[in-house]
Amino acid sequence: MKSNKLILILMISLIFVAGFFVAKSVYQAKKDTSKEEAVIIIEQIKTVSKLITVEGYFNELYTYNDYYKFDWVPFQKKAIIRVRAKVSAGYDLGAVKYETDAAKKIIYLSNLPKPTILSLDHELDYYDINEGVFNSFNEADFNRMNHKAKDLIYQKAMDSYLLVEAAKKGMGMVQTMMALAKQSGWELKVKN
Repeated sequence: MKSNKLILILMISLIFVAGFFVAKSVYQAKKDTSKEEAVIIIEQIKTVSKLITVEGYFNELYTYNDYYKFDWVPFQKKAIIRVRAKVSAGYDLGAVKYETDAAKKIIYLSNLPKPTILSLDHELDYYDINEGVFNSFNEADFNRMNHKAKDLIYQKAMDSYLLVEAAKKGMGMVQTMMALAKQSGWELKVKN
């Protein structure tokens, strides 16, 4: 009889321990497993002659609304996006021509370009994404929002004083080159 009680206690203990481990494995937070892979291939290397004279930093909120047939909540989708961007403005010097007259010690510069936006680097932070029951976001929507946000920043940069400042800095660079040429016994002349 004592052996039956001992066996019963051991069986109950064994069932309790087994139940504990089963419950632990079921309810324990599972670790997410993610695998990332990247393949980087350099496609082309190109030599350029660009002079960045100013950089502008922009921070804009962009709201995207879209609805399917009816402007009711089940049919609409909406996103609020913060766009942070760095816009570099300056000169593409690829078309600049220069000639030297060694006898007269004169350097002629021609085809000086007007300042332009040379690069626009932007990041998007999605603050609020609301999808309707019948209208949800897809990859094309996110790509469209990215392009529209970039266009928005480009237009804001064009409307700002960024290119005016780039032109001022560009003229300052030309004056610095003139001073350096003069110190070396040369003269720098700019042709249009």
